[in-house]
Amino acid sequence: MLSKDASKRPTAKEVDEAIRAFERGEAPALRASTTVAADEGFWVAVLPFKHRGPDGSLEGLAEGMTEEIITGLSRFSYLRVIARGSTLQYTGDAGEIRAIGKQLSARYVMEGSLRQSGSRIRATVQLVDAVTGSQLWAENYDRPFAADDVFALQDDLVPRIVSTVADQHGVLPHSIASVIRNKSDDQLSPYEAVLSVFSFHERMSPEEHARVRTLLERMVKYAPDASDCWAMLATLYGDEHMFGFPGEPDPLGRAQVAARRAAELAPASALTCQGLAQVLFFRKEWQAFRPVARKGIALNRMDGALNAFLGMLLALSGEWDEGRSIAEAAMQLNPHFPGWYWLPTVHSFYHKRDYEASADAAMRINMPGYFWGPVLSAAAFGQLQNTEAAGKALKELLEIRPDFGRIARRELGKWFDDELLDHYMEGLAKAGLKDFVRS
Repeated sequence: MLSKDASKRPTAKEVDEAIRAFERGEAPALRASTTVAADEGFWVAVLPFKHRGPDGSLEGLAEGMTEEIITGLSRFSYLRVIARGSTLQYTGDAGEIRAIGKQLSARYVMEGSLRQSGSRIRATVQLVDAVTGSQLWAENYDRPFAADDVFALQDDLVPRIVSTVADQHGVLPHSIASVIRNKSDDQLSPYEAVLSVFSFHERMSPEEHARVRTLLERMVKYAPDASDCWAMLATLYGDEHMFGFPGEPDPLGRAQVAARRAAELAPASALTCQGLAQVLFFRKEWQAFRPVARKGIALNRMDGALNAFLGMLLALSGEWDEGRSIAEAAMQLNPHFPGWYWLPTVHSFYHKRDYEASADAAMRINMPGYFWGPVLSAAAFGQLQNTEAAGKALKELLEIRPDFGRIARRELGKWFDDELLDHYMEGLAKAGLKDFVRS
């Protein structure tokens, strides 16, 4: 049945067998080990940053950046980060990356260097897959440098590095997802099931949603104390409501149950806060939603994806300036952010009746097949009485969602209060959208 090695996580197939045996009365209730095994293959090691300059002023910066990057990566509950004490032996000439990865049982290795030239500094960072030897990401950061201003430099660089590699649209989740996709669902552990949700959010479809949701439902039966599984299950139930995916009745009710369970298990988890905040927002319990969203943001300010999403919801809950500011700051963290990060800016300008700025921001969404871009463009251009641009946006919208005129009020009403909903419906009517439901 299950492996006798307590450090090895069960696969989905083993979970199913254990659950069926328990339901038949043939086995006691089983729980997943809280120990995460190195053989899951996704550990990350950050080697001490090298430094070279005219004096020893870079040493403190190198040590500080190494330590803060490790701390920042550790805030992402779905990453497994090697402790700094285990990597100190690689200070200086680190050696061959693949060999180091094997020695540390790390799938991914990050290394960096600092070089000073006069009053300028260049930080070079790369992330390597230690199994294949391939370079997954590399970047140079050129900045002014003053020895008495190292903390400001760290505060500038570390969040950018961490978010770019670690947030849900980052290099590490992309790489891990590509490995997971080579496995069947029966081979996935609860830990890998959580990571599968990020892969789903990159290529959403009703079929993929049903598959990943079923996977998470199975995992929480076996691992009832796995908080990330509960948090991601709450998110998937919320997706049923947001995107109209098929499922059982009352998706928000099921999402709330899952989110509350996650909160009981891990109240200081940013993912837990995201799942619970999402439920409260779509139930339009905005007074309860706002402190949960703010807590999630405070728990991990280096998570660009989480900050952008919760910032958008804060804006739509009426905290326009705060939410927009949070979302726009998230764009500065990971340069590979998806276009939906512009949504709070679009909504904020539209709410303030600055339709030119709203239309300009909507054009930046640029996500083919994503109906929000043309919807918001059409409304803004409708208000501007720019019939040509509004007609083009409506044509694009109706190619994506031919029935949108009939369902517009229902779909937009999930997100907006009555006042903003009526405001957008007015813009869409001026753009030429017909047949929308008025009640």
